[in-house]
Amino acid sequence: MKKIFSVLLLFAVFSSLATAQIINVEKKRKGDKNGFQGAALFEFSMKKTSKNVMQSKNNIDLQYSRGAQTFIFLGGLKLLRVDDSDITNTGFSHFRYNYTIRDSSFLTLEAFVQYQYNETKLLKTRMISGIGPRFRISNQKKFQCYFAPLAMYEYELLSDSLNTDISILRVDAYLNFIYSINKYVSFSNIVYYQPAFKNFNDYRISSETGLRFNINKFLSLSILYSAEYDSEPPENVDNLFYSFINRLIIKF
Repeated sequence: MKKIFSVLLLFAVFSSLATAQIINVEKKRKGDKNGFQGAALFEFSMKKTSKNVMQSKNNIDLQYSRGAQTFIFLGGLKLLRVDDSDITNTGFSHFRYNYTIRDSSFLTLEAFVQYQYNETKLLKTRMISGIGPRFRISNQKKFQCYFAPLAMYEYELLSDSLNTDISILRVDAYLNFIYSINKYVSFSNIVYYQPAFKNFNDYRISSETGLRFNINKFLSLSILYSAEYDSEPPENVDNLFYSFINRLIIKF
């Protein structure tokens, strides 16, 4: 039974991750434990009513740590097809390398590469790579906070009327914190900010805010709100996407 609930929880997390345009790597970190940690989810279903519905979800979340080095790999695919039309067709793969200076958790060097597509947002191909420092602002029991001012190169090919392709240098800055108000309630927030170096009016910002209530040692409730804004999206694509999620978590 415990494994069933774990899979359901992973499914909810991965589903939201696979549709995002900015991949939220911070929430997938596993801590400093040496060795491999991770999970994988594979799902395929077909349904015949008045329409043919086919759905496929595949996700992997893997981390390997050894001493000062950490390797993170994330991947996800999501396809929802009704008859011959794709309602959702997204996918990504992300690899990140961390090296903590002199085995101190204050300063970590990060490097990453990512491939992504999202037909819903007319994103045919996006390839990015980046590098920079990650700072531990606080690592107390009640309050943990990290900040990273990274730089990244981005290439995009859009499936708009002009098949637009874009090469650009961006800031890739993020702030992540978790505050435990008491043993029953905790508050968390992750914000990504990605402006173009040459034009700060061209930017993307993504945020996820969470409130978790530990009702008892078996039961907890989490409330999540995530939003993503692109100041210059492709033609006929909205600037703003958001979601509101309630989760009831049962432990055995």
